[in-house]
Amino acid sequence: MRHTLNARSSFLLAALLLLLPVRAAAQDRPDIAPKGNPRQVFAELIRPYQNMRDYTVKIQAKVVMPNIRIPDYTAILYFKKPDKFHIKTKNFAPIPRGNAIFNPFQFDPDKNRITFRRMDNLEGAPAALYRVEPGEEEKRIRFYNVWVGGSPRRIVQVESHAVRGTKALIRLTYRQAEQGADKWLLPDKVYAHLTFPEGVNSPDNLIAKDSPFSAGSAKIEAMTGEGDITISYSEWQVNTGLDDQLFKDK
Repeated sequence: MRHTLNARSSFLLAALLLLLPVRAAAQDRPDIAPKGNPRQVFAELIRPYQNMRDYTVKIQAKVVMPNIRIPDYTAILYFKKPDKFHIKTKNFAPIPRGNAIFNPFQFDPDKNRITFRRMDNLEGAPAALYRVEPGEEEKRIRFYNVWVGGSPRRIVQVESHAVRGTKALIRLTYRQAEQGADKWLLPDKVYAHLTFPEGVNSPDNLIAKDSPFSAGSAKIEAMTGEGDITISYSEWQVNTGLDDQLFKDK
């Protein structure tokens, strides 16, 4: 009887050892797409924000750019659905386009062509990589690479490829913000690595808001090579009823 039990135990152990590596390998296979087609995946990303009409948030940024010195700056960012924004600051404040200005509706599947590329590993965690080609109204960006991961699923990294060759790789971390009965998963920090091709002035993946006393245009034109911007977000206020006048050019 003891011999029979040992044999059975050995058989079960061997079976488990065979199954475990197969299971792990299946999870790591790069050709296995996440559940849902790309349209469904991005529709799910937007769904938690459908009731977001506007937001106000304080940003603090540290900028490291070639050839020029840009002091750390603080700004107030205002956003209104679907894509209006306004930046209030007393300083020169370069901000990368794309997800550095958080717009949960940016990659709406009804306005973009989205295709799944592969599964990647970002800092030890799996993430699905998608190629997003914006609609005809977007003239600056050729396409985005967008990585989706985490639980719940969210956009964790974006790489924009501009028409004139400039690139921005943006990594995001999030935190949950509560306002009354509502809970929102919102950016906590954004790290952006920017690449400017030689001979291209005024990089078109940057938004620069200047005070009347700054030489912002000259600073933008001096940017070459590569640079980094780290942005921290705080004091989120959602659905305060921002007036459209705030977003009109002045």
